[in-house]
Amino acid sequence: MMKRGALLNSIFISILMLCCMSGWNPSPHVMPMGEQEVTRLMALKMDVNGWDVTRKGDTYLFTSRPADPEANGRTYAVNAKTGTVYDETSGGPETNLYIKESPNFKDIWNGTTYWKEILKLANAAIAHTGMVPDRELWVSGGYGDGYVYGDVLKDHKRVYIKLDVFTKKWEEIEKP
Repeated sequence: MMKRGALLNSIFISILMLCCMSGWNPSPHVMPMGEQEVTRLMALKMDVNGWDVTRKGDTYLFTSRPADPEANGRTYAVNAKTGTVYDETSGGPETNLYIKESPNFKDIWNGTTYWKEILKLANAAIAHTGMVPDRELWVSGGYGDGYVYGDVLKDHKRVYIKLDVFTKKWEEIEKP
């Protein structure tokens, strides 16, 4: 008969192995984060000190205050559920607050360079799913929500997916 300590160890190791095999990545942050934590992390990662902060549901908006009162400020949106930061105007993903190693694209101003980096992340995200791109430039863009969209082949069938390039979470959706 197994002793209680050994049994608990065995259970703990089994759970840990299941989590690792499923791709679960423990985060030091509780999701969704509150405004103070989002604001703190945005100040560190996106340099938004002094920007206006508003909330719409699970999305926080950080808007700059340009010196010229006639100018529009830049706005970043944060999905508090996933931690993904995106440009509110284009919807293009910028970084992730929950994933420490996630790249930060805020300083890339060249659109071609930006989309090459997004494509690299998107390809890496689907690599472990069994899906493959249906063509080299399979990411067709975003729709203002921080996700990228595109056609992939899943079980030899073309499907359209919505993908968070940082969390690697995806879902099959109807093509708009």
